[in-house]
Amino acid sequence: MSVVTPIDQPEPKGRDKLNRWLFRAALAVLAVGTVVFLYAVFHDSAAKGPLPTVTFANGQTKTPAVIDPGAREVAGKFILTAVARKNLASSWQLVHPTMKQGFTKAQWLKGDIPVQYFPVGKLEQVRFRVDEKMKDGVVLEVALVPNPGAGFDPMVFFLGLKKVGSGDHVRWLVDYWMPHWNPAVPKNPS
Repeated sequence: MSVVTPIDQPEPKGRDKLNRWLFRAALAVLAVGTVVFLYAVFHDSAAKGPLPTVTFANGQTKTPAVIDPGAREVAGKFILTAVARKNLASSWQLVHPTMKQGFTKAQWLKGDIPVQYFPVGKLEQVRFRVDEKMKDGVVLEVALVPNPGAGFDPMVFFLGLKKVGSGDHVRWLVDYWMPHWNPAVPKNPS
């Protein structure tokens, strides 16, 4: 009886070579796809210089949305207070009445609020991207990225802001805070 050692194994033929090549190609595609996905989700979308105009195939043009700096400031303060459950008295002033509806200020100050908590103190970065812009409001997509080793994953939320008041008394208030959620796609049973 002859024993085949790894050194004496015959050279893979036809189908085995193809399978190995396809496996390596699939790994390469997966690696590139992962890098592209991570870049798309977490790259710095802050504009540097004038925003470019996008021209579509039908000839229409569109300039990316720019938001009022006051709205961005309120969004940041909301995350550092209500989302972090710190200085909740300040967060009460940042929230639109529709979001506070059914809550007393005493409940709010105890942290019993309609805002999902996130440990903001362990964040490496927060990224905003305009999801929708209306005449008197804006919806931001907010990525909260923890420090490496923080023990939890990044999360993406939608944050809605509404402009209230008029003239010199215009201000922005948060009226929406919800995690970005994608439903599970059922597998084909066949």
